[in-house]
Amino acid sequence: MSREFSEILQGLMDNRGLSPRAVSRASARAESTINQLLSGRIQPQAEVLEDIAPVLQMTLDDLLVIAGVSAEAASDRPRPYQAIAEIGQLVAAASFLTPEQVGRLVETARNLKAGNLE
Repeated sequence: MSREFSEILQGLMDNRGLSPRAVSRASARAESTINQLLSGRIQPQAEVLEDIAPVLQMTLDDLLVIAGVSAEAASDRPRPYQAIAEIGQLVAAASFLTPEQVGRLVETARNLKAGNLE
């Protein structure tokens, strides 16, 4: 299954204009993990899929089905962010920005975090 999943994962990333590095950074997973999934060297696991699903703008349930992984494996894990779906949407949108625009986006996010913007 990992070879089939790797091809689907590559297609999903291509469709969204995402590189392995972008998925890695947005999901807080090592780039080597993303590359191993893409090459089929490792089997997809629920914990990894849970982290990359928002980046791919997919529900975890859909990605689990595509990967052939049991939904029970992901159900006990605490959710890292309340707005994880929105974070995935932000990463996907940012992947189409120029480096200057990304810099402005990062600065805006830092200002929001610091409470300087509302």
